[in-house]
Amino acid sequence: MLPGRVRRPRSRVSVRRVDTYVIDLPDGRELAFSETGDPDGTPVLAFHGTPGSRRQILLPMTAEVATSVGVRLVAPDRPGYGHSTFQPDRRLTDWPGDVTAVADHLGIGRFAVVGVSGGGPHALVCAALLPDRVTRAAVVSGVGPLSTVADAEGMMRMNQLLSSLARRSERAVRPLTAVTAAVARHRPEQAIKSMMKQLPESDVAVLERPEILEAFVVDARHASATAARATAQDMALFARPWGFDLSQIVVPVDFWQGDADRNVPPAHARRQADQVKESTLHEITGEGHFMVIDHLEDILRAAVG
Repeated sequence: MLPGRVRRPRSRVSVRRVDTYVIDLPDGRELAFSETGDPDGTPVLAFHGTPGSRRQILLPMTAEVATSVGVRLVAPDRPGYGHSTFQPDRRLTDWPGDVTAVADHLGIGRFAVVGVSGGGPHALVCAALLPDRVTRAAVVSGVGPLSTVADAEGMMRMNQLLSSLARRSERAVRPLTAVTAAVARHRPEQAIKSMMKQLPESDVAVLERPEILEAFVVDARHASATAARATAQDMALFARPWGFDLSQIVVPVDFWQGDADRNVPPAHARRQADQVKESTLHEITGEGHFMVIDHLEDILRAAVG
C-alpha cells in the first residue's frame, strides 16, 4: 500500500504544537499522524486508546522522554479519530495496511509498535501480520477480547455496558457513544471529573496534574465528528473474533499492566501474555490505567531494546 500526496490538515491542533500530517490512501481515505522525539532515533509507532487520538500519545512529557531514549515516535490517528477518515466495515486486520502506509511514506523499514488501552489489539495485530516489519511490540493497559460477559468482569460500569452492547452489534453501541462523545466534547472537565469517581487513587493523582488534565481536555474538546462512530466500531472489533491468533505472534511482546486498573483489569494482560509465545508481563503494583504516563521511559526502552 503506497501513500499518496502529503498535505497539512485544515487545522493544526496539539498540546505541544507538534505538526500533524495527512496522507491520502489508495482507497480514498485520509490518514493523519504526528511525530516527536529524536528524528534520527529508533522508529516506534504508537497507537492511542479508545476513544482518543494521536494527542493521547503526544502528552507534555512525551517529546523529552522519547528524545532521551533515542526514539523517533510516530503517532497515527486510527480511522474516524482525529484527522483520519472513518472506515466503514473496518476489521482489526485492516490496521496493519494503514501502518505500513505511514511507515513507507516516512521511509521506515522496521519499527517497534506500542499500543495503549484500545491501541493494544492494534499493536498485536501488527505484530502478528507484519513480522518482517515489526521488531517488538508493547501493550500498555491493553484491552483483550470482549467476546463473553466474563471478559468484562472487574471493569467500570460504563465499560461493562459498552462491552455488552458491542457483543450485540456495532449499531447497538452507537447511541451510548454518541451521548458520551457529545458530553466530553462540550463539557470535557465535567466528563473527566465524573470518570475520576470510578478510578483508583493512582489514576486520580495522574489526572489531577494540571498539564495532564489539560492534555485530556484538549483531546476531548477537539474530538472528530466521527469519534463516536469510531468508538462504537472499536468496541465491536474487540468483542468479535479478532481475525488472528495471539499464538501466531513470533516477535517479542511486553505487556505492561497496573494491578489497580479498573478500565482494563489485569486479567486481560495475564490472559494475553499466556497466549503469546515470547512475552514478558510487567505487572506494576498500585498502578492504574494511566500508568504509561509515569512509565513511558521504561516502556520505550524495552520496545527498542
